[in-house]
Amino acid sequence: MKLLKNTWKNRSLLVMSLPAVILLILFHYVPMFGLVLAFKRYNFSLGIWNSPWCGLQNFKYLFMVGNTAWRLTRNTVGYFLLFTLVNTTGEVFLAIGINEMVCKRLAKYFQSAMILPTFISYIAVSFIVYAFLKNETGILNRMLTGMGFSNYSFYLKPKVWPAILTIVKAWKGIGYGSVLYLSVLAGIDQELYEAADIDGAGRWQKIRYITLPLLVPMIVIMTLLGLGNIMHSDTGLFYQVTKNVGALKSTTQVIDSYVLDAIANSTDYGMTAAATFYQSIVGFIMVIGTNLAVRRISPENSLF
Repeated sequence: MKLLKNTWKNRSLLVMSLPAVILLILFHYVPMFGLVLAFKRYNFSLGIWNSPWCGLQNFKYLFMVGNTAWRLTRNTVGYFLLFTLVNTTGEVFLAIGINEMVCKRLAKYFQSAMILPTFISYIAVSFIVYAFLKNETGILNRMLTGMGFSNYSFYLKPKVWPAILTIVKAWKGIGYGSVLYLSVLAGIDQELYEAADIDGAGRWQKIRYITLPLLVPMIVIMTLLGLGNIMHSDTGLFYQVTKNVGALKSTTQVIDSYVLDAIANSTDYGMTAAATFYQSIVGFIMVIGTNLAVRRISPENSLF
């Protein structure tokens, strides 16, 4: 009875949340029924439910043929950790830098300019990157030949692409990510800085002993929330920017781009479903494990 009264009392809030709940159910829970394909040999004529079961054959192919699972997991988790480290560091220092600028009007213009790359699609970014990296006529190769060096075939050298993708990801995302930390900085009690001034603390000391420690809880929370997508990657970054070149797949192909490539070039949806199922399981384990570690070290910063 009490539950019904609370529901009726908060009916306006429930109605407001209804569209989001419907979208969540339609696009996150309903598609979960498709995971049954991971255990079937899919046949178009028979449909999903009438296709024959094949046990773990799809997973066997994923794990046994060419170390595919290991390569995809290594790339996906590795890029997540690399992007998280670089972007979080960049976002925090950019936010502190903008917050410390004396001319606040100039700081606003600078912040707006840093956010703009976020709104550029990865298709457009792929053309920008290609203009820099293409053989012979690319900007970087023109600079190399101008200095007396030979052309460098970037799209045939997989070893350089972790650095290239990290730079692209940082350029596109750091400006927007710094906004959250700027909001935290705006909420810091200014009396702390005034007390530090009285004690004779310099600007760097205030940043080290006041600003950074107060940003740590938000950094931890954002990292833990990001772990929910640890096995998901920007498909546009890994599929469009690299142009899905086969020579680069050893260091650039992640699970999402592998699934997209399999859908575009294969009809084996069972193996594709097995890859996404594996992706979900590993992501779940990483989130739970990391939260347990954070709760043991710093309970107040854990999610649950």
